Amino acid sequence: MVGQQLSVSDQLLEQGEKRLNLIGRHAGILMHAYQTGELDSLAVNEGVLRNLLNARIIYQPESGQGYRLRAPVAQLIASLVVDERRRSIQADVADKLEVIRGQVDAFRKAQRLGDMHLGELKLHIIEERVHDLVSEFDEAIHSLWNRLNTDFGFAANLDEKMAENQRAQNQIERLLDGLSMIDYDECIALADGHVKLRHLLVVHLQRRTSLQRASMLEIQHRMIELMSRFREQQSRSLLVSNMAQFLRQHPDLKVSDYTEQSQVPNLFNQACAIQGAAHLDVNDRQAQSETLTALHEALKQTRHLRNDDVASSESAQATEFTHDSVLETQQRQLKQDVDQFFVDVAQSQQPQSALDYLAQSALSWPGEIWLFQVLSEYETLAKAVQAQLPLHRQERAVSRTNDVQIIEDIIVTPPSRAA
Repeated sequence: MVGQQLSVSDQLLEQGEKRLNLIGRHAGILMHAYQTGELDSLAVNEGVLRNLLNARIIYQPESGQGYRLRAPVAQLIASLVVDERRRSIQADVADKLEVIRGQVDAFRKAQRLGDMHLGELKLHIIEERVHDLVSEFDEAIHSLWNRLNTDFGFAANLDEKMAENQRAQNQIERLLDGLSMIDYDECIALADGHVKLRHLLVVHLQRRTSLQRASMLEIQHRMIELMSRFREQQSRSLLVSNMAQFLRQHPDLKVSDYTEQSQVPNLFNQACAIQGAAHLDVNDRQAQSETLTALHEALKQTRHLRNDDVASSESAQATEFTHDSVLETQQRQLKQDVDQFFVDVAQSQQPQSALDYLAQSALSWPGEIWLFQVLSEYETLAKAVQAQLPLHRQERAVSRTNDVQIIEDIIVTPPSRAA
């Protein structure tokens, strides 16, 4: 069986080498067919056409029509010459993942049967499929960068720019959807402790896809930046073109200096009026007397205000001190009540609800403050004490669409006692 597999592999190697040599010998004809869309049958003889048809490099859609390149060959040329108009990215992640699953199952089966050669062959195929999957995304990202620097970067007008932007955004969304289909938990399960499989399906795949996600985010940032810059340039160009059109419509227009006009249009007349210069008359004795009198009255009023401010400040400090003392007393009492709650729970034989205890003890604390203090005091207990007094939170979600949990009550269980 091993000899048959080696024979098949040698046949594939020989056949592939012949067909690649055939493409190389007729590269000029194939490139001309790629550009024009049809092979010039007059430029080649019947034997060359037969060889290209048998090698599945060209095909004839219908009898009487010309010969065309097959889609894989055209895509190969488009990828080699980076022809973004003809190149298409086929990142069909679902099919590739299904193939990888099948090859992993075949690899596991070969291991169980002890067929080491078949196992190595399947492992090599898995490695190729993983690299193919990653390279598809790399090619797509490379294509997006080329489009940013060609089609998107040199669009003639805003409509073309928006259309190119939409195409790029759609491609990014498809690629992100494809990346989201890769389930790393499933990849870990497929690897099942095998070192080589774990490196391929988990380490290598996750590292490359993380870099690809970062590249696509950078592409989106670059697209937004180019769009903003294009809008700025277009607004300036629009202003200049409209001004040029206005001047063509009014050839006798002479632009004058608006600062020399007495009647300035409202569009330019935005500055406030300038007030005339003013100064004090230092030689007016009567004005000096009035000024000194007003200054004296102002100083007297200021003195009274300063005294009132000092008294108000002292009163505010006293009030603040009293308020702080009340808060400190309340905080101390709240802590004592919570400590007593834990003591009562430890001495009881039944789990105790914090809110029920609050109601039974006729304590005046609000429910939320009481629950918060119980949690805070519980966190300060030693680990051994917490193990003796298990705490359980009764929670509920805010709504069906909001997973935030609200604590409704706290249940503390007393330590178990030996019978």
